[in-house]
Amino acid sequence: METPLFLSVVIPTYNEPERLLAAVQSLALQDYRPQALEIIVVDDASPVFDPDPIEKAAAPFTLRIIRHPTNQGRARARNTGIRAASGEVVLFLDSDMTVEPGFLQTHAEAHCQPGTVAIGHIRFGAQIPDNCLTRYLDSRGVHRLREGEAIPFKCFVTGNSSVRRDLLLRVGLFDEDFTAYGGEDLELGYRLHLDGAVFRFAFQARCRHHHLRPLPQLCQLMYTYGRHSIPILLDKYPALAPLLRLDFLFEPLYSLRRLLLSLALRPLCYHPVRWAVQRSLGWYVPDLCFDYLWWYHRTRGYLEARTSSSAAPS
Repeated sequence: METPLFLSVVIPTYNEPERLLAAVQSLALQDYRPQALEIIVVDDASPVFDPDPIEKAAAPFTLRIIRHPTNQGRARARNTGIRAASGEVVLFLDSDMTVEPGFLQTHAEAHCQPGTVAIGHIRFGAQIPDNCLTRYLDSRGVHRLREGEAIPFKCFVTGNSSVRRDLLLRVGLFDEDFTAYGGEDLELGYRLHLDGAVFRFAFQARCRHHHLRPLPQLCQLMYTYGRHSIPILLDKYPALAPLLRLDFLFEPLYSLRRLLLSLALRPLCYHPVRWAVQRSLGWYVPDLCFDYLWWYHRTRGYLEARTSSSAAPS
């Protein structure tokens, strides 16, 4: 009896051939039925892309490579993969990650119950320095929860997660309005949540992340997220403002909470914290300080977007 295709692994990629090759090689080492899995690589218009090493590395699994003629962003790249997928379950993996033994089987077993969204276990690779920043990033989201328990939709990230394809098609795939950094995961997670999906931490679906951006670049990404993606999110779903810690902006001007958080957005507060964090990365930095930096840049970006929008001619 022929084994039905069950898993479609969708890997969006842009201009990182060595990491992509490592990701596909790690999948090829998995103990999983070859007939039950396909790997779909969506290249988002990398300047140079050589498919030959990737095709050789994927054996014994079927590999499909799709190339966008122009760079269209992560949301559209993942949608291209979903539309091309033939498996019952779509498994998202970022191209800068390698998977550990049992990864595919754990994701497959997570979908024995309908309506499940499985979120895997991401840790940094051994070559990434162990410091306050990496420990903070390693402790966020699902990593604060116990294996198997239901988790909030806000933990949905597509670096290591899986969803039934029919569920994705029903809620409408990723929103392609998101072309800049951030937002597309949270927005889709919210729609899956509204549809009744149950999010679970697939602890044994482990992968290693082999790319760490420095602190200034992470702060800039948070600003980009606030400037370009959060306005789209809140225009579609105003109810997400508390989750993003932006609801204070809609409180009365005399609200104590609004006054205090507005003070926290002033350079007089920000610069000492940023200076202290930057110089203490090799020692100890409280998680609250990183939370503050992410919130500060996200919020500043969002406020500048609102200012630009209100100043634009109608």
